[in-house]
Amino acid sequence: MMKKNAPTALCLALICLCALTTKAQQSTATLSGRAYDPNGAVIAGARVTLKQKGTGIERSAETNSEGLYVLTNLNAGEYEARVDATGFAQHASSTVVLRVGQSATLDITLGASGPESVVTIDGFDSETHLNTTTSVVESVITAGEIADLPLNGRNFLELALLVPGNSPAPNFDPTKTNTVLISSAGQLGRGGNVTVDGADNNDDTVGGMLQNISQDAVQEFQIATNRFSAELGRSGSSVVNIVTKSGTNTFHGSASFYFRDRRIQALPATFDRSSGQRPPFDREQYAFTLGGPIKRGRAWFFGSFEYRNQDGAALVGARDTVTRTIRRNFAAAPLDDLLGSVRADLLSTDTNQLAFRYSIERETDVAPSTLDRSIGSASQRQSARNNYHTFLANWTHTLSAREVNNFNFSINNFFDRIVPVTPGPQLTFPSLQDGASFRVPQQTSQRRLQFSDTLSMVRGNHVLRLGGDVQLVKGDFNLGVFQQGRVELVQDFPDFDHNGDGRVDDNDLLFAVTLRSGVPDRALVLNDNKNTYLASFIQDDWRVTPRLTLNLGLRYELDTNVKNISRQDELNPLILPFLHGARARDKNNFGPRVGFNWSTADARTSIHGGYGIYYDRVTLEIISLERGLDGRQLPIEVRAGNVFFIDPMTGRFPPFAPNIQNPFTGFILPGAGAAGINIIDNNLQNPMIQQTNIGVQREIASNLIIRADYLHNFGTHFIIGRAIGTVFNPVVGGLDVVKNLESSVSTKYDGMLLSL
Repeated sequence: MMKKNAPTALCLALICLCALTTKAQQSTATLSGRAYDPNGAVIAGARVTLKQKGTGIERSAETNSEGLYVLTNLNAGEYEARVDATGFAQHASSTVVLRVGQSATLDITLGASGPESVVTIDGFDSETHLNTTTSVVESVITAGEIADLPLNGRNFLELALLVPGNSPAPNFDPTKTNTVLISSAGQLGRGGNVTVDGADNNDDTVGGMLQNISQDAVQEFQIATNRFSAELGRSGSSVVNIVTKSGTNTFHGSASFYFRDRRIQALPATFDRSSGQRPPFDREQYAFTLGGPIKRGRAWFFGSFEYRNQDGAALVGARDTVTRTIRRNFAAAPLDDLLGSVRADLLSTDTNQLAFRYSIERETDVAPSTLDRSIGSASQRQSARNNYHTFLANWTHTLSAREVNNFNFSINNFFDRIVPVTPGPQLTFPSLQDGASFRVPQQTSQRRLQFSDTLSMVRGNHVLRLGGDVQLVKGDFNLGVFQQGRVELVQDFPDFDHNGDGRVDDNDLLFAVTLRSGVPDRALVLNDNKNTYLASFIQDDWRVTPRLTLNLGLRYELDTNVKNISRQDELNPLILPFLHGARARDKNNFGPRVGFNWSTADARTSIHGGYGIYYDRVTLEIISLERGLDGRQLPIEVRAGNVFFIDPMTGRFPPFAPNIQNPFTGFILPGAGAAGINIIDNNLQNPMIQQTNIGVQREIASNLIIRADYLHNFGTHFIIGRAIGTVFNPVVGGLDVVKNLESSVSTKYDGMLLSL
């Protein structure tokens, strides 16, 4: 482990090197190759020109003394290629397709000058072409696949599950009820990094993806499962790079309607038919797009709109006091989701491109609350409202044929509010969870301001990229947990007239204890949870020989406040003896990355591999645990239930005993309300994953490639809460457990990924 020093200066220095500005590099593509004459000798001074088909924008580069050309920071899409060299016939390609996040190689052999002044070759698609330049384990989901492959619900991110090494991850938070989470190479679903047009689209409060984008607005996306370059970070798992559609010189649009009617759907084989009912379900989705020129050859627009109305159902239970059974039926679980996006692209001069995008999402839904029992009642549902806004501005400046600079600026806001569908408290029966969940209401919001810059340079056989990223993140929590309380019942149905009113009904139900906030009229409000994220990187893709490329990179990342440094003076004095050492920022997050790619002379086989260190983000939830569960902010009163008041001789309650109608009147059980005091370990670090891969690709036929990759990931410093002692907490009148939020968990993953 490197010594903890003060590398912040390195981060700022690399950021300052990138003073010019557009799109973050990860949302673009690179094309390189060599020009040869008919005898196989390299050609210096040949001009390679790419013309984007939709807009007519051109980019050019000249081959150097070794015949090498490199075109960086190219928007993903279709191009026409042309190569001109003195004394040779012009070489043209009908179509060159470049994919997001990929580095493609296209070597060109020019014919001798003669009667045929132009030689046209077949098209080139980087997705179905052998990778001879990088060691990343990735795949691109193309526009055709997004449009043509069936999707239940039209969430394009589910197509990432078609890529080896990726699987669905369970939802872990009430705000993620309708979010797709991807677990890559054995890592947690909340640990990935999702970017849209180069802008961070992640929930820094609890993790996972934030805003969804209409399927019709997505041009394509790349999922880098493992071993990505130093340009990408904030993930120990995968990086998903999404590129949205832009307008072209011709008007184009679409309108569609998708529906799933309850009368034509079949029941799944795993459906529990004991209820005797069919689950009601129907869904309608409306989608519209329109794009075209504002000024042909100079400015373009593209807009999309999608609305989903879904009438779903949740399997719920209900107590039948006559038959003394738990009956199962269905309760409504509606969902309404509106997605909108508008984008404008502008070629202000031949060397300056601008792009702007505004996206919005409005979602409301009703879904089951988190359950501690096998089934919940209809009242154990929650209603959520999610609002998202994103604004993005990009500037691409071409300094020369060998230097391109990108600047990216974005703002995104997220707001979520969850409330119970009925008032509480929660009634926890042995076989059923009834009433309203004690975990709601709750409200979270997040605001992010992001600046990133990448400078790409070609120097001889080196393609250099250096840049930085600055993110200012602020999260607020408003948690009404335990405000309505929780009642722990010991029976599903009453069996004795305990209150002596002459009948046996729910007023005779026995319950052991109740739990409720000591200040039920006050929510737990934790505002101004702030963190500044800084990153800098340098990446060198060095084409040592025409058959061997080395990928060398170094990334540095720093979080300024994920350890609640700014509020150390607010810590509960009771826990100070458990903190050892000084609390400081984790300043040693250096991530070196080394890779290679070697190909055979016929470029039909390549062997690639490498090693890298990657760091995961620490969410603001860690701060909220230390601030909220500090032994003072959320006092829990545990009161005796009516079982404490039963007369052992008669089995009856006295008149002053608590009952199900007024359960929170029993005496307080001293110390039982201890919820645990959470502290952030002074030595807490960002989780670190060491990723190693070795793989081979073989072109077995035209446009048919088989690929095998072996991955070995070893993770350290993953965060867990561990009990380290007890203290007497006067707020609860007894002992409270001190839980240390520490970086003490390791992970290991080995896998063989195969694709054709």
